[in-house]
Amino acid sequence: MIKIGDFSRLAHVSIKTLHHYDELGLLSPVHVDRYTSYRYYEVGQLSQLNRILALKDLGFSLEQVAGLLQENLPTAELRGMLRLKQMELAGRVEEEELRLQRVEQRLLQLEHEHNPLELTVAVKEVPAQAVLQASTVAAREEMIPAARNSLQQLIHNHLEQAHLKPASPWFALSNELPYSESNLEITLAVGVNLRSGQRAGDWQGSPVSLQELPPVADMASVLHMSEPAALPQTYASLYAWTQSNGYQVAGAYREIYLSEEGAGAAPLTETSAGCIELQCPLQRASIPLSLRPRTEPEKGKETMEPKIVNRPAFKVIGLSYVGKNEHGEIGQMWGRFNQRAHEIKEINMKEAFGLCFSTVEGGARPGDFEYVAGFEVAGRENLPAGMVYREVPAYKYAVFTHHGKLDTLGETYQYIYNTGLAQAGLKPHPDKFDMEVYAEDFKLGDDNSKFYIYVAIE
Repeated sequence: MIKIGDFSRLAHVSIKTLHHYDELGLLSPVHVDRYTSYRYYEVGQLSQLNRILALKDLGFSLEQVAGLLQENLPTAELRGMLRLKQMELAGRVEEEELRLQRVEQRLLQLEHEHNPLELTVAVKEVPAQAVLQASTVAAREEMIPAARNSLQQLIHNHLEQAHLKPASPWFALSNELPYSESNLEITLAVGVNLRSGQRAGDWQGSPVSLQELPPVADMASVLHMSEPAALPQTYASLYAWTQSNGYQVAGAYREIYLSEEGAGAAPLTETSAGCIELQCPLQRASIPLSLRPRTEPEKGKETMEPKIVNRPAFKVIGLSYVGKNEHGEIGQMWGRFNQRAHEIKEINMKEAFGLCFSTVEGGARPGDFEYVAGFEVAGRENLPAGMVYREVPAYKYAVFTHHGKLDTLGETYQYIYNTGLAQAGLKPHPDKFDMEVYAEDFKLGDDNSKFYIYVAIE
């Protein structure tokens, strides 16, 4: 799964826009962490987002987009609509020509849905490198090529003044900040071999700076040899690979513009064909102590495989909370429930449940979830005042064990949804349901306590 900030950058859509689409019911996160309020998306949701953006670029209002999505518009029909829009835009002024480029990009992304790029990711060691770099801001995405060319000319002039030649291909550095729809910061760099006596101070006060990129022991590398417009898909595939292989991104991406002309060749324009190497530094996604088994892992291998179980449907009576748990309301509700649990008749005392329903009926704010603290019952008879009755369907679950006290529960959930499920090759069920199961081995406030987190999966 992908945090909203990373999904924003991969999709080239701002976090504010993603929140707005969630409020309208166009694109909701697959999971909202009830302890940290982190929102998580899946790489597969890029397809739905591409449709929303394509229909929006066709001139439909967001309300109309919602209706078209419910009709499950075929890709072929959507492609035809986009091509008609291409012809319409071709006759407009410069601003409309920029919109045409965005539509072309969405078309390529739609076509690649059924013809995914076959990518081979390699992990290699990259040595330290001295680089000359410069940064600027592009007002809009369409202005990035011109801004990049301007940076290259600026750096090239400083290379000539310093009597230096490029010692590497040109490359862009992309930080991990969420994508912005305007005022996009662009950093371009090229490797250099300094002459005797040259130092960073030689460029002090100029728009160009000399930087030392540190060595990277584990650098993920993948070659993009398709259209530049399909580059976001390659970024998404690389990100998905890091998660499924137990890594996390540990620094800025590098977008290296390779050319048959060798080091120093000009970077590609948005419309040209060529080869781009994407690189990102990696570090192993560390399993939090709260999820570590008491047995030592194999030397050199730290993995955490969830147990897969099928659980039949069951019924629960308990107390309900609806919200975002912004002030620890769930813990407070458990305190009230423990005092009233004796009011529930004919319960199964072997397990207590913390049910989390992502879909809340009637008047909930965007991002709200329902959490029910309760016990399994045979039916809804003798429902105590102020309590609720809920039925949980049969699901297949990935089961994770939380060890220790509850104050590290947020770390546990963050690892499960950001790394654990992807590394195990699992996807959450579309219902986005999970639950906490407290059995006899749960001891409140005890370091040796443990309980079980069940995540419904496809």
